[in-house]
Amino acid sequence: MKIAELLAGKKNGEQVVIDGLSIPVAALKALEKEGYQHAKVFKDNRTFACWGDACSACFTEESLRERTRSK
Repeated sequence: MKIAELLAGKKNGEQVVIDGLSIPVAALKALEKEGYQHAKVFKDNRTFACWGDACSACFTEESLRERTRSK
């Protein structure tokens, strides 16, 4: 799925729920700003894989929350 589509109509402070994972909109916006364009949820281990043209990473639900707290 595209991160831009997940963010459509959402504001900071809101959450996006994808297959049971609750991701802060602010975290998704930060990922998009860093160049990530796509995302996939792996429900079995509750991780969130993201990638773009020049980047890729895998995050847990908690690690995405931490990214928003540290800023």
